[in-house]
Amino acid sequence: MSLIAKRPLQDDAVVLSPRVAEAIALLALVVASAGMMLTAPVAGDFWWSDAPRHALNGAFVMDLIHDHPFGHATAWAIDYYIRYPALTIIFYPPFFYFVEAILFALFGVSHVVAQFTETIFVFLLAVGAYAFARQWLPRIAAVGVALLTIGTPEIAYWGRQVMLDVPAYALSFVAIVFVCAYLRDAQPKFVYLAAAFFVASIYTKYNFAFLLLPAVAAVWMARGFRVLLDRHVLTALGAAFIALLPAAYMFIRFGAINVDAVAGQPGDMAKDTFASWSFYAYQMPHQLGYPIVALAILGLPLALSGRLSVRLEPWAWTMLAVWFLGGYAFVSMIAHKELRHDLMILFPVILLAALAAVSLIRHNIAGPATVLLVGIATYGYSLFWYPPRVVSGYREVARYVVDHAPPNGVVVFSGYRDGNFAFATREYSKRKDLKVLRATKLLLKIAVTRSFGVEQADLDEPAILQMIKDHGVSMIVAQRNFWQDLREMARFEKVLQSADFQRVASFSIRGQLEKDDGPDAQGVGTVDVFVPTYKIAKQKAPITLDLPIIGATITEQPGQVR
Repeated sequence: MSLIAKRPLQDDAVVLSPRVAEAIALLALVVASAGMMLTAPVAGDFWWSDAPRHALNGAFVMDLIHDHPFGHATAWAIDYYIRYPALTIIFYPPFFYFVEAILFALFGVSHVVAQFTETIFVFLLAVGAYAFARQWLPRIAAVGVALLTIGTPEIAYWGRQVMLDVPAYALSFVAIVFVCAYLRDAQPKFVYLAAAFFVASIYTKYNFAFLLLPAVAAVWMARGFRVLLDRHVLTALGAAFIALLPAAYMFIRFGAINVDAVAGQPGDMAKDTFASWSFYAYQMPHQLGYPIVALAILGLPLALSGRLSVRLEPWAWTMLAVWFLGGYAFVSMIAHKELRHDLMILFPVILLAALAAVSLIRHNIAGPATVLLVGIATYGYSLFWYPPRVVSGYREVARYVVDHAPPNGVVVFSGYRDGNFAFATREYSKRKDLKVLRATKLLLKIAVTRSFGVEQADLDEPAILQMIKDHGVSMIVAQRNFWQDLREMARFEKVLQSADFQRVASFSIRGQLEKDDGPDAQGVGTVDVFVPTYKIAKQKAPITLDLPIIGATITEQPGQVR
């Protein structure tokens, strides 16, 4: 980008003016980002359990701003949770949700708009990668690097779900681009922009704070102690520190889930084993594609021996080395392994592969063109042969409930995909009279997942039925075969099959179902809707829920959500 490419670069697009060539490059990134959007699930068919929660959190922020319950915000939030019991906003920083809320306010609450929010950050990531690569590579190669950055299988997978990883990565990446701009011409505005984007990144997902390290390492390599005499650097650091104090409080107060991921869960790899430390290295060919890894391996001895045809400054090599090696150590220390954890360290491998291609294929156009072609091929493979998983059917369940639940109805949901159901009720309903209770909250005590342990309420079947009556439940949505190995859930199922309830509707749940979805022999799950056969009594007392993950119990205060 013109922002950082101050020195002349040999360019392949000699027949076009730089302005036109730049516009074409950015248009290509817009088209590539649109392709991600067009191949993403947008019909309420979330697969990863966090995705509908991230979408619902944006709706929460929008509704909070609309209702502005500043004199009773806690009561309002509790009442909102009891209507849509899949909120996780206190466990994650809120920047993405505020962006989502703006778009929800403009276009309505829907899965499409939530995914469009994600796609905006996909485009931002592409622009950041293009700008970074353009400092040293011709424009054609830089476009190829950008396509690889958003189009490698791992990133394309998570960029087509409503998740925080790609947005946080994009914001950090742009911050790093501004750090590079500062190192090139020392304009103060780049320091403030870098600080702002780093703050936004950390307010999107905490662990992307790691990318501060390669940025700091590069600045120190380039400027040394002199940087501490730059008042703009000190001012930006001070402002960022103050801005991040609330984030630090949120992490300490509600970040137990992140600490548990580092420490590990039952079944996780032991952190001091070869298998644990080699896990992400083994996965990289699948995450990036074999051509990228092969080119990067060829480029490594060229880089170490100084034989690359493209010359990077020492500070740039320092940044890339700390980015990859420090990042690899960082993610490997997390005992709970997930492929998306190392998403943030893949770019140095991509850039090294591009540098190798340009260096090994010496012809003026052939090397950059090779990078572009590999980028297009990888991007195309990811879009058409590596699609995100989906689970569909909960929109139809939610629509039935919204259409048939009586006024001021209390609905119990028993199933694995409570996030899908909760977001769908918000997406399709303007009825704020309905309450949704999760059976797992009434009968079990679980912090995050079953792997951390389960406590059961020890209620017999008559007691479960009485609890349902006392809550004034008018409809029950129940997934078949849901956690029937647990005593309380098996008793709950027997209550539903008794003469006290009648099944009024059934819905098929399809897609890449997991064991917890209760699929039958054909791989299809079923969700049934039951209504009581007895006369429904009025709710006897305010609903109280135990939230062990934050060590608190909440009680509804009706009438807070307008």
